[in-house]
Amino acid sequence: MYGLIPIDRVLTDTKIEDGASLRKALTILHETYSVPNVVISSIPMEQWLKDLAPPHIFSPVSNKEQSLLCLASVRRTANGDGGSDTPSPSPSTVYAACIPFIPGYFSGVGDLFSALVLGHYHTRASTPPPDNDNGNASPSLMHAVSSALTKTHAILRLTENHASKLPPEERTTTDDELDQKDPERLVRRMRGRELRLVQGRKILSGEVVSELRLLREWKDFWGRG
Repeated sequence: MYGLIPIDRVLTDTKIEDGASLRKALTILHETYSVPNVVISSIPMEQWLKDLAPPHIFSPVSNKEQSLLCLASVRRTANGDGGSDTPSPSPSTVYAACIPFIPGYFSGVGDLFSALVLGHYHTRASTPPPDNDNGNASPSLMHAVSSALTKTHAILRLTENHASKLPPEERTTTDDELDQKDPERLVRRMRGRELRLVQGRKILSGEVVSELRLLREWKDFWGRG
């Protein structure tokens, strides 16, 4: 049901480097592979994407810190359904959110995000997140990805905070040459960056509500440069 990155060279033979190539990759996934719901979990917010994306999907720190774009695309059916109330000839309805980039390698992030998306996905419209703009029921995929993004980012912040307090020998940077000479160096680093899932169980269950990472509709996605 979902197409998760890498979607460029591997799945679509398309290098995503501008609006045209991003639209081409989504079109291939929707039409060639017949995938109705596509999620791209993280695209670096390079200048071309900053110029392309609408202001309302940016986070407050987008212009100050490195950021990533999370995008969800729901293919429109023959009667035009795609999660939007606005009729459109576009092939899909696209939603997006910009999130702060957390540096470093964390093992299992993709698995966690995918599991959360599937766990929050429903076959009908779901109850909207608390500050949904229009107060209406949100499309299922948008709701699922927003919830998954919120929780995944919170778990990463929790893990990053834990890793930053470890002894210096366990906070080594990635260096393939040094890792080859001392295999335990890699083990120590990976151990310190294991996702804090048990410690973050209240985040995952929803008992603790983190800063919401809401996807919002990108209405002119198919019409921009």
